[in-house]
This record gives sequence, structure tokens and C-alpha cells, in this order.
Amino acid sequence: MVLKFRLISNEQDDFIRDIEILDDQTFFHLHEAIQDNLHFDKSQIASFFICNQQWEKEQEITLFELSEEESAKVLVMDHTKIGDFMQGTHDKMLYVFDVFNERLFFIELVEILKQDPSKSYPCCSFEKGHPPQQVYMDSIFTSKLQEENLPLADTSLDDEMFDDEDLDRLGFDQQIFDDSFPDEE
Repeated sequence: MVLKFRLISNEQDDFIRDIEILDDQTFFHLHEAIQDNLHFDKSQIASFFICNQQWEKEQEITLFELSEEESAKVLVMDHTKIGDFMQGTHDKMLYVFDVFNERLFFIELVEILKQDPSKSYPCCSFEKGHPPQQVYMDSIFTSKLQEENLPLADTSLDDEMFDDEDLDRLGFDQQIFDDSFPDEE
């Protein structure tokens, strides 16, 4: 059985992708198909969330196991078959492609098809518009440095590279860093 999913974005009104995938393939296969089609950097963290009809998150399926304690609660993409969770048209999920900024795609199962032996699955069967741009934490930091005309070439983090005034100008709160590490005694 082939599941046809439609991806839309709340950031790009004209963006649509239809991805067809076999029901016995994994969420990792779907993740790879999305990443390949959109030319995203595959090294970035991503998660799927199975949702109810109101788009409320019910079950997370992550790219990799986060910790042994959470492994019973959280499923991993490459071990979880799509057909185990998505079985009827209008089933919904979210694909969070930017975990740190909570950027995502809304995904709905729009059609169940018979397998076409001439096709290789998963595949993109329809595309319209441009996807939202993938943003990386290091690119945000670099753009802040460029805005402030601070040096980019020297990436060694010595004490003299940035002073407190530079961090303030960039919008970084030193107290956050200080609170993160207990005082050494």
C-alpha cells in the first residue's frame, strides 16, 4: 500500500510537496525523502509528531535515541514503520525540521494508492513553490557578527576575541552562560 502525504508550510504560502511512500517503510525513509527533495542539510536534528485532528502532538518519533531513560517513551525513525501510525486519510503529523526554533511542516495523509511497480518509493509526486530556508545556529551567530562588523576569520575562542560589550551588542546574556556552569571550588 502506498501512502500519499501532503506537506505544507506556515511560512511559505505557495509551498506544497506530495510524497508517496510504502506503508512498510520507516519514518527515516520519509525524513530522507523530505530532506533530499528540499536540499536540506541532513546533519540537522528533526522529529515527527503524530497528531490528532486538531494538530495537537500525541507521539514523538525522533531521528535518534536521546537517552536510555526516554527510550521507552520516544520512538526512533529508523525503527518505526509509517503504516503503524498512519492508516487513514486525513491522519496528521508534524515534521519539525528546525528543533531549536520550532519550525515545521504540516503533513496530512491525503490518499492511499496501489503500488506502481515502475516507481521507486519514497518519491515526490508533486511540488509547488519554494520551501522555507533551512537556518542553522552557526549561520545566525555569523550573521550577528557581520551585522556588528566583528571578526569572522579568527574562530579560536580566546579571551580577547569578544569582550562583554561585544556579547551585549550581539544580544547574548552573560548571566545565562554563568548560570550554566557551577562555580568551581
